[in-house]
Amino acid sequence: MTLPAKNASRARLHRSMNRYSGISVEIEKYLQDPKSSKQRHDVVSHGLGSLPALRDFLREDLPIESAERLEALVKVILREAMAKPVSGHDAREVALFQKELGFIFKYKSYTIKAATPVGYSIFLQNEREGFSFQQHVEHKLEVFHILSIKPGGYVFLCDHRDWKKAYDPRSFADWQAGEPNQAYDCFKFVPAAGDVFVISELGVVHTVIGCVLEEYATVSTDMVDRLHDQNAGKKIPPDFNRTNAEAALREVPSPLQHRMVRGFGDRQIERIEPVAMPGGECAVLCDSFVRAARYTIQRGKQTTLERDDKRAVLLRISSGQGSVIMADSSEVGGPLPSIAYSRGDLILIPPGIHYSVRNESQDYVRYSEHRIAPDVAFI
Repeated sequence: MTLPAKNASRARLHRSMNRYSGISVEIEKYLQDPKSSKQRHDVVSHGLGSLPALRDFLREDLPIESAERLEALVKVILREAMAKPVSGHDAREVALFQKELGFIFKYKSYTIKAATPVGYSIFLQNEREGFSFQQHVEHKLEVFHILSIKPGGYVFLCDHRDWKKAYDPRSFADWQAGEPNQAYDCFKFVPAAGDVFVISELGVVHTVIGCVLEEYATVSTDMVDRLHDQNAGKKIPPDFNRTNAEAALREVPSPLQHRMVRGFGDRQIERIEPVAMPGGECAVLCDSFVRAARYTIQRGKQTTLERDDKRAVLLRISSGQGSVIMADSSEVGGPLPSIAYSRGDLILIPPGIHYSVRNESQDYVRYSEHRIAPDVAFI
């Protein structure tokens, strides 16, 4: 570790120790020795009590390896907490933890990945840069929802058999540099904002280049075979940090129309029609191992009080402000407690909790919804 990194680590530890001294020391020891089962146990043994200290560490700009190690501890704690009924008090503590944490930022040469423990992420890709050309090596559902496209942006999808027939490293590098090649051009698709792509099977070669996108996935970490990695050896830009990332996220647009795009060379494109509901409307992008949906709530309205007994629900507020009612069954008969939200907030709701989203702003509230079973997300 370099001297500046050591100094930053000491400063981080000092700040966190002031509030959560014992747990913070255990987290620091774990980061220094992540293979130690004792250090890991010491952190997670506090259960939900460890979350505030983990939040403070995860709000620092960490190397991906450190961020994902701490994210893994959060998953263990949440999985154990959600393995049994969660009280309204604890559910609101979890929601406040996610709201105060925001995204976990993972910096790569070509993108800032704003991630959550449940598998919902936003990617802020550089112009003409993006994911490697890859396929999943384990089953992982990914739903890509394109929010905006930069000049030269595109999506590439093909079957692995077609990839093996066409791929040549030299010709592919020339194609990436701008030389036309029908063997690759036929699998390239320039999307529109609001387009949705679902990767649900092994053997699908895919990438997204030069876009800002939401990803609704079963897990938040990479599980891929990189068939062509144009990013190898590139450095992380010096301006990739939490301050700039949070500012960029505040400017991310929210598409008002959505299309499902299927197929490889020949594509089938179908408009996703929103469905009216109490308080507004909902567009379901996918409902499988992950439910991915976008909601619009009218001014002064709120959604029906509902409950999902099997899946955790993550809400990402893209516009407006208001409150989310959150209560367990014993609290439903009285005054309903709530958590305030504003643009950019993340609210995580455990299974079995009654909840409703209330619009208290002068305009529409729009938000993304990611639903997933804890035993799928927290592996």
